[in-house]
Amino acid sequence: MAEIVWDRTILFLFPPDALLRHLVTPVLDRLKEHGFEPTRYAVLWHRPPGQDAFQETKITSVWKAYFYRQVDVVFDLGPSLALLVEDRSGAPEPHRRLRELKGASDPAQAEPGTIRRDLRGINVLLDLVHSSDSPDDSRHEAGIFMGEGHGTPLDGDQGPLRDLVALLEAGLPRETRQFDDVRRGLRSRVVAALWHDLDAEARKLAPELAASSREGAGAELAALLPGGHPLASFLACEFLPGGERFDLRRAAARLAVYGVSVDPWEHAVLQTSMLFPPLR
Repeated sequence: MAEIVWDRTILFLFPPDALLRHLVTPVLDRLKEHGFEPTRYAVLWHRPPGQDAFQETKITSVWKAYFYRQVDVVFDLGPSLALLVEDRSGAPEPHRRLRELKGASDPAQAEPGTIRRDLRGINVLLDLVHSSDSPDDSRHEAGIFMGEGHGTPLDGDQGPLRDLVALLEAGLPRETRQFDDVRRGLRSRVVAALWHDLDAEARKLAPELAASSREGAGAELAALLPGGHPLASFLACEFLPGGERFDLRRAAARLAVYGVSVDPWEHAVLQTSMLFPPLR
């Protein structure tokens, strides 16, 4: 087994949102175009046990504990795929090159031509890909995400990796909804469930407001309900930073009374976007 040269080898992670959106293959193709070749891989079926160690700096220096726990929301979505990729382009500073290729952590701030912008990451947490920033980080994070054996070697044959990706994605219905799609769909289901609570004039206005992405449409929609309605505050929520925050797991019981459920993708997109602005 070839020795890992960490100066040119980088830990690269596809979190569950990349697999759910069936975007692993396009990213692999882009990596190949820029000279990054996968050399080892590992599937994570659950949240990695070393996740807290990996995020230690953010927990202590950047994020509040409540913010950090949103990482659990992401890993609850399904499996992840970890790779070691070797830069075979011969260009200097492989970690910097890959960091520039993937784009800023906030997809809305990422430049056109980067992975996160072109493939439309949702927000800082649902941002499609992660890569280590330095050789030391790659060595450390490989142990966290791939174990001390650092995964399964590919030995120059990418076929097994591509076949595995195809199987993983075939087992997951392709997710195409962006933030506004998710919010629009949920509001529309709630309005449909409350249709008989609306008077004739409200029924004329509600469909357009439920489908609108403009700021304040939710509050206008909520105002159509009878006074004191238990779902009014839910409809009014923008699910964006700076506004009222809902714990969607707690809200589920209230929604269930009216026959409305929130699917895992909707939960992840809305819950994380209340803390981190989504790309729109």
